[in-house]
Amino acid sequence: MSFEDALKMAQNLGYAERKPEADVEGHDACRKIAILASLCYGKHIYPELVHTQGITKITLEDVAYAGAWGGVIKLIGQVMRLDDGRVEISVEPMILSRESQLANVDDVFNGILVRGDATGDVVFYGKGAGKLPTASAVVADIIDCVKHLSKRKYLFWEDGDASLVRPYEETSFPVMIRAQAEDKSAALQKAAEYFSDVRPLTRADEAENEFAFTTGEIKVSDADKAVAELEQAGIKVLSKIRISDL
Repeated sequence: MSFEDALKMAQNLGYAERKPEADVEGHDACRKIAILASLCYGKHIYPELVHTQGITKITLEDVAYAGAWGGVIKLIGQVMRLDDGRVEISVEPMILSRESQLANVDDVFNGILVRGDATGDVVFYGKGAGKLPTASAVVADIIDCVKHLSKRKYLFWEDGDASLVRPYEETSFPVMIRAQAEDKSAALQKAAEYFSDVRPLTRADEAENEFAFTTGEIKVSDADKAVAELEQAGIKVLSKIRISDL
């Protein structure tokens, strides 16, 4: 169904707020991944340092092309520590393979995947919305505060700043591009001049002037330049979605 219809259904079920910006624009996921990052790595990661993109621009056409690739689109908050001590962190829609353990996290359920050097992937899964799960979390926090009223609970992190986070423009990953052009074959050839490993995608009921393709890994800043070059060549880029290896 369309984004608008899905949002209305979620609001009627009590899963999305009447003012849903925090949910659909990724702000809630941003705050959550910032807290998790601070807990994991011991230094405060501020939400304003996290590149955040919501799901409001995702279309049925994007979903169909992701399906043709063999995946689904999910809103993902992700953080990873780099070799230089900084972190790479973002919130954005990502295309996941159907084989991913996060691919089937649907309805009101949330999933947290922890990828460790020794443990591999560990997934925590459960309801993340609704009156009872929310009430349970609030009561649990109150009980935790009361239990530690006169005790010291050693759970903390140091202050942090922007130097802890690698700029989003420097991160690299494959993407799926959906675009429009009068000559799709020529447009794909043009795309191959700026992107590596260009692979066309097709979907059922594809519009005559619409096409999509996936790319090899590319730095965000280079991908943005490539999109600008395609636009200058008369190719209208409709969407650019990250492909994840989660």
